[in-house]
Amino acid sequence: MKVRLPNGGEIEAMNVDFETIKEDWNEYKLEDGTVLKFKTVVSSIIRTENYDPMTGDPVYHVRSTNILRVKVPAEMKRLPAAKKPGEEGEGEGVEVG
Repeated sequence: MKVRLPNGGEIEAMNVDFETIKEDWNEYKLEDGTVLKFKTVVSSIIRTENYDPMTGDPVYHVRSTNILRVKVPAEMKRLPAAKKPGEEGEGEGVEVG
């Protein structure tokens, strides 16, 4: 198959079958107490005809989707304010708790 590069050029490439061995979550605790969990899920891998000039390794292109989970402290949660029909603009939010 041919793959179009960002510069508009095309190179030969081939899909590479793969098996997922492990997909871990990365976790980040923010200063406000929110915990973000993030992981990347790979959907396809393509090996190009190019090789890295420094290592000699083949060059791969990976298609993936990012998954984000958010755990927010209860005191930071707000529900959006209900809009009345025909009303424009954003609501201030409603405290929950």
